[in-house]
Amino acid sequence: MTRERDGAATVIAQDGDRVQVEHRGEKLTVPMKGFPAGFSLTPGSRVILTDEPSGPVARTLVRAFTSRVDAQAVARRGTFEAAGRRLQMQPSTVVESLERPEQTDAAAEYEVWITEGGADQTPSQVVAVRRRP
Repeated sequence: MTRERDGAATVIAQDGDRVQVEHRGEKLTVPMKGFPAGFSLTPGSRVILTDEPSGPVARTLVRAFTSRVDAQAVARRGTFEAAGRRLQMQPSTVVESLERPEQTDAAAEYEVWITEGGADQTPSQVVAVRRRP
């Protein structure tokens, strides 16, 4: 049975699909689970540790918000600003587009999911974006 540990862990480093984290003064290296394939975490990002039958794993800890975003910025998958934050997409960022012929605005409303991180983590990493209908 999967069980969440008490509190979030802070990423120290990542090596492939494993991540070294600090949790309550203890350093652990655990596999990542529930992230887009190829997603890279930066030091300072926070994850949730869960105990599974195979051992502890790091799972995504994200915050979602809605903001107007330049559709070209989403298509480029680079760095952009939204809701007063500097955000960084990756090639592995999940993009769900609800494009319709009548939706041709340069900017549109998007739901944006970013990794939780420390106050000094800039830019925030985008895990997924979805254009709102």
